[in-house]
Amino acid sequence: MAISVRTRRLLSYALDWSMAIVIALFSNFYLQRFQQMPDFDLTDTSIQYSVRKQTIPNLLLVLLLTLPYILIVVGHFVFSYKKWWDLHSALLGLTLGFSVSGTLSQIVRISAGRPRPDFIARCNPSPDIVNAPVFGLANVTICQETDFTFLQDGMRSFFSGHAILSAFGFGYLSLYLAGKLHIFDSNAHTYKMWIVATPIVLAIWICETRVADRRHHWQDVTTGFFLGILIAYVAYRQFFPHLADQDSHLCYPPRFEENDRRKGAVSQDNREWFPLSGLEATPFQPEHDRRENDNIV
Repeated sequence: MAISVRTRRLLSYALDWSMAIVIALFSNFYLQRFQQMPDFDLTDTSIQYSVRKQTIPNLLLVLLLTLPYILIVVGHFVFSYKKWWDLHSALLGLTLGFSVSGTLSQIVRISAGRPRPDFIARCNPSPDIVNAPVFGLANVTICQETDFTFLQDGMRSFFSGHAILSAFGFGYLSLYLAGKLHIFDSNAHTYKMWIVATPIVLAIWICETRVADRRHHWQDVTTGFFLGILIAYVAYRQFFPHLADQDSHLCYPPRFEENDRRKGAVSQDNREWFPLSGLEATPFQPEHDRRENDNIV
């Protein structure tokens, strides 16, 4: 029985989706058992802050990181594409990047075992405890805290998971918006800059709260932020051209084209611009596409 083109396309990307989801789940629920608990200095003032309530707890972060998914789905209909493949490409790139960002964050934090700024308060050692006289450090055996999971989390400062995930998610959304709006079209529409910059500002604010809440050292947040931006760029370019491209609003064509004529070439049908209401121009439609539409009888 012959397999349809759409089925072939879905099957060709099934491995991409499966690996992204499985690896993310594996790193989040399995790797934590390998958490390193290195020795620490009781006199280190950088880890003597009190435990504060988080401005952005984990559950709120998850909710915030659904915004890129929601806005990309909404953007797909706002920018009026005929094919659903653009939406698939955008969502796959987003999911892939989240998987890479989360996995990298878990591996590094578990392997490094850097104490958070509030680690001494988490450990809650007895007031008469001092550093070991020989090697000059203490270890977790002096801690009076009985919740070992709480102590383990206190050794996951480098680098910030909040920072890398928010920088990736909102950085990817900024790139998506920049491509759709043709931010580098030489027309200097400044409103586009505000739209594109807003997600990045939100990511920076999330990162700032991690330092203000004393959950991370500034180096942890800075490293996580720039790694997230880098992963966002790499993931975006897997599926979309660079922002200065005249077709930056269009995703790359699928791996399989509908017929032999399209194999090895750009799918013109997949890369056309179709507004929701007929063929009239939209504010976001590139000029070269508008001229093409004007010639349609």
